[in-house]
Amino acid sequence: MKIRCAARRIVGVLLTVSLITGCVRAADPIVLEAISRDARARQAAELFLNGYVDPDGRVVRRDQGGDTVSEGQAYALLIAAAVGDGVVFDRVWEWTREHLMQPNALPAWRIDAMGAIPDTQSASDADVLIAWALLRDTGPNRQDHHTAGLAIADAVLKHEVVITAAGAPVLVAGPWAVNKRAVNVSYWSSVVFDDLARLTGSPAWSAMADQVSPMLDELTQGGALLPPDWAHLGDSHLQPSSSPQGVASSPSTRPQYGLDAQRAVVWSAVDCRRGADNDAARWYRTLDNQLRSGATGLALNGDILNGTAHPVPLVASAAAAHAADDDGAADSFMASAEDVYRKSPTFFGAAWIALGRVLLDTNALHPCQE
Repeated sequence: MKIRCAARRIVGVLLTVSLITGCVRAADPIVLEAISRDARARQAAELFLNGYVDPDGRVVRRDQGGDTVSEGQAYALLIAAAVGDGVVFDRVWEWTREHLMQPNALPAWRIDAMGAIPDTQSASDADVLIAWALLRDTGPNRQDHHTAGLAIADAVLKHEVVITAAGAPVLVAGPWAVNKRAVNVSYWSSVVFDDLARLTGSPAWSAMADQVSPMLDELTQGGALLPPDWAHLGDSHLQPSSSPQGVASSPSTRPQYGLDAQRAVVWSAVDCRRGADNDAARWYRTLDNQLRSGATGLALNGDILNGTAHPVPLVASAAAAHAADDDGAADSFMASAEDVYRKSPTFFGAAWIALGRVLLDTNALHPCQE
């Protein structure tokens, strides 16, 4: 994976030089392919930003009653950063800061269409990504953003982490999940954790990154099973579980690979630690199947539980193919995800098509930092 990421950086340099000099020629297939991938990523990013971000910076789930979740605000920050849209980035953060932030320095996970916050609990996936986006900002407001990002990152470590019997920190799903020891593995990203260690100076983030691949390997029996939406952390071991009580977004009564876990495949595929992408590559053995690849819900052994097509599992299958070096299949899965979205547009589909394109096809979010 490091070799592939290094190649992306080289292509990025070639692309920049070619665009500046106007010297893109038919004899430059690598450069032309990079331009094509960059254009597709930008198109997907702009579709999400134009379709779901209001002028004031609120990200609206238009297909889910017009509410807003902190996860959506996080996605918009990352996607705006990827395409260099500092205006949208600033507006999204200001809306988040003004409307969602709580006294514990974490954002409430949801605000309804009328502006009411029914539950001030936070969701750690959004919190981690918001902190990461703010700390990476290089725009004119970067100092304020870095200060806010540090505060959120510190609050995550304080309120959303448990320590195993071996002394290792593990990110749980939110403050509510500490006592339940409820884990959503799609909230984990070694590449994000490692970068937060660099940006904050806290070794706790690197220690969390150290746990990701070994725990996923144990949880999925070396890739023989798909990752579950939810898991329970014992003293030191993870076990697949059904959805915790009260988690409306994942109403399963048995462990399954659904719209939550599918995000874990994408994060695994862009992880640059040695061998980390093997998790996603091994899952490709199960996902390289026409019926399974786009199914909304699968049992952990790959049996189809909900065969309804959705863009997110197709993006995950593209990520698995990418990790397994089957670039033709990766492109096909991404194209299928976009086709499913056109037929049935959703907030979640648009967000992960954009993030998938950015993470898999570009180096805009620097997923391969050394």
